[in-house]
Amino acid sequence: MKSWGLVLLLVAAGWSLAGCSQPRPKPILGCAYQLVPLTVQTPGGPAQMRLQAMPGAERWGEVLRERRRLRSGAAQAKRGTPPADQFLALSGGGQHGAFGAGFFYAMGDLPSWDIVTGVSTGSLQSTLLFLANQPVPEDRTDYSWVDGPLSGQGGDGRFVVRPHVSNVGDLVLAYSIAREADLLRVRKGGAALGAVFRGSAAHFGPLHDRLTRIMTIGTLRAVGREWRDQNRQLFVGVSNLDDGEGYAIDMTELAARTLATDVPAELSRIQDCYVDALLASSSVAPGVPPRTLETRRGTEMYMDGGARFGVFLEPMLRAFTDAGGGQAQVTLMVNTTMEAPRWSGGDGPRQRWSAADAAARAVKLLETQVYRFSAASVETAAVMNGGVDMAYLGNTGIAGGEAPLDHAYNGKSCAEWLALDAAARPLQFSPRYMACIADYGRSRGATAQWNRRLAPPY
Repeated sequence: MKSWGLVLLLVAAGWSLAGCSQPRPKPILGCAYQLVPLTVQTPGGPAQMRLQAMPGAERWGEVLRERRRLRSGAAQAKRGTPPADQFLALSGGGQHGAFGAGFFYAMGDLPSWDIVTGVSTGSLQSTLLFLANQPVPEDRTDYSWVDGPLSGQGGDGRFVVRPHVSNVGDLVLAYSIAREADLLRVRKGGAALGAVFRGSAAHFGPLHDRLTRIMTIGTLRAVGREWRDQNRQLFVGVSNLDDGEGYAIDMTELAARTLATDVPAELSRIQDCYVDALLASSSVAPGVPPRTLETRRGTEMYMDGGARFGVFLEPMLRAFTDAGGGQAQVTLMVNTTMEAPRWSGGDGPRQRWSAADAAARAVKLLETQVYRFSAASVETAAVMNGGVDMAYLGNTGIAGGEAPLDHAYNGKSCAEWLALDAAARPLQFSPRYMACIADYGRSRGATAQWNRRLAPPY
């Protein structure tokens, strides 16, 4: 879900100690995930670099054509224009997913997106945004995990969300934490020793428990019905450690399996498969361990999809084009900044540096560039097919827009909350800073402050 500076410390300490290799994690058997390749290919050289065509695109194109036919008929009956096909692409960004959650919550009316894709923290957002216009499932009743400022515990009262009111509200609460241990637990003996001797500095046990309480059987069945009845689809991105390529997991096909059984053990297994896919999309070693997934192509190890793509949508838009085109409206949420901050040493340029400092800076620059390329790729594909609304964690393109770190929440700026949280030396999640960034997203979403909006004609 983010780059880990710990990697560099481990290298400096001699991470590759003899006897510290780890066994391959065991997969959940029977998941048989359906994958869409996101491999970058160069059939005619760099100038023709493109993503692979979506497998089954012809069949999926028939689905799109049928959806378009029904919409055209409804529009003619009302003497109106057929609505555009709606696409939502959600990027990674770790704790900054709180920004996107707050943004969408404040918007109120959201489209029922036909296709939703998510990477890393975007994958964790994807299900509840896919169900944004559906009622909260009745079996989502265990909210023992709810805490943190956005639940009313230690917040300023401006932005308090109640559980079981809406799916998007529950998404906001998922980013409200009182302590990092609500999502991630450091290994016994400390992060560095855990990474050396256990293969990871921490584990996502608490996040797994939280996701299991949110992704109930009723939630999965709601996702499955949207696929079965409305031809809507949901994909999350993962990176394959074995072949080095990126893939999208079809979560709607997986969720729809719950509609075909009432056997408790089978329903529980499908739920475990669903949660494991979300965790695979969000796991970065050596911060947290990778996951082994059983897919229809075999059993392999997977990690955070952001290692290959910060955000993706092109295979779905290509199938849309192959189905005869039409009008597409893309919502692009980049849950992080795409601007690398200056490499400062306090009040001015850094005067002293170390190998670890320089390597951390290089990782940050590479990470930022991956997001820039991925977002630009989605935006270009969107422009070719219709319109795009794009938001990211920054005020570029917003006249008089507030910078994220300047936003005030509960008496302090986000920059001040980040500094205060740093005293606890979190690996990845800063609770009060996350609440501030969620509130910043709320302020942006309430006034529709997109960084870029393009509608045809261009």
